[in-house]
Amino acid sequence: MSDKNLQPIYIVGATATGKSELALKLAKKLDGIIISADSMQIYKGLDIGTAKVSKDVMRDVPHKMIDVVDVDAEFSVAEYARLARKDIESAISAGKLPIVVGGTGLYFEALIYPMNFAGTLKNNELRDYLTYFCTFNGAQALHDMLEFFDEESANRLNVNDVKRVIRALEIVLSTGKPMSKSGDKMYKTPQDVTMIGLTCDRELLYKRINERVDKMFEMGLADEVLSVGNFEYQSMQAIGYKEFKQLQFDIVDGKKQPNSGSLEEIKQLIKQHTRNYAKRQITWFKRYNFIKWFDVSDIDGALEYAENIVYNKI
Repeated sequence: MSDKNLQPIYIVGATATGKSELALKLAKKLDGIIISADSMQIYKGLDIGTAKVSKDVMRDVPHKMIDVVDVDAEFSVAEYARLARKDIESAISAGKLPIVVGGTGLYFEALIYPMNFAGTLKNNELRDYLTYFCTFNGAQALHDMLEFFDEESANRLNVNDVKRVIRALEIVLSTGKPMSKSGDKMYKTPQDVTMIGLTCDRELLYKRINERVDKMFEMGLADEVLSVGNFEYQSMQAIGYKEFKQLQFDIVDGKKQPNSGSLEEIKQLIKQHTRNYAKRQITWFKRYNFIKWFDVSDIDGALEYAENIVYNKI
């Protein structure tokens, strides 16, 4: 193992581009451990809508950061980074290659650009107000507020990363200084980051997304969502779950059953939202100029590239 470079390999890209397939092949070929970077796969019991690999696959190849917390739990980006770093360090200590794979840009951001939030006092009253503001006005309005007071932080933080947007606003409104001028600082990207991106023709990508959503419904996505039922949970705010909040029911033989027309509308809405999300993912990852991109038709090329990195051939 001494001749191997065991620094993490990151695999990114839009949903439905085959990232998990590449990670599995890479793990088998190079004796790796897969670490999920998916903000929904952390939840126990949410298997279909998050496209988790099967239990058999997880027994065959070790997977981390999957089924970490219960469905009703709150889970932050900072918590993900803390746990994922432990898994990366444990893999390296065991002589295994850490392979971090997923489509949640914020998780990769937290691993590659770690942030230190230790330097600023908390303002609970202001935080409560900002949370209330977001609840009634939406995440975009909250992000727009941050852009007004601290444009640099707004450009860096995703509109849906509400907790960190609130934190940035808390800092600038409490101290009069933007986050970039306070104790919360980003570190430079390490020079040795190896990140592989999978890309796909837009038309083919949308076809793959639509087929994936159809398969999820065939596998019982509606039952999975209804088994949770509480749309106030953080886990239920994600695409593929939140849409079911508008599900309508029929009474058949005295029992409540999902209306088939309503289910079809939700399916189409999930497809639309997922396609929109894929666009945002592509935009997010295109910011990283150190990614080595491969078309989904060239998985072998991506494997060869990763192998060359691990064995220090390039």
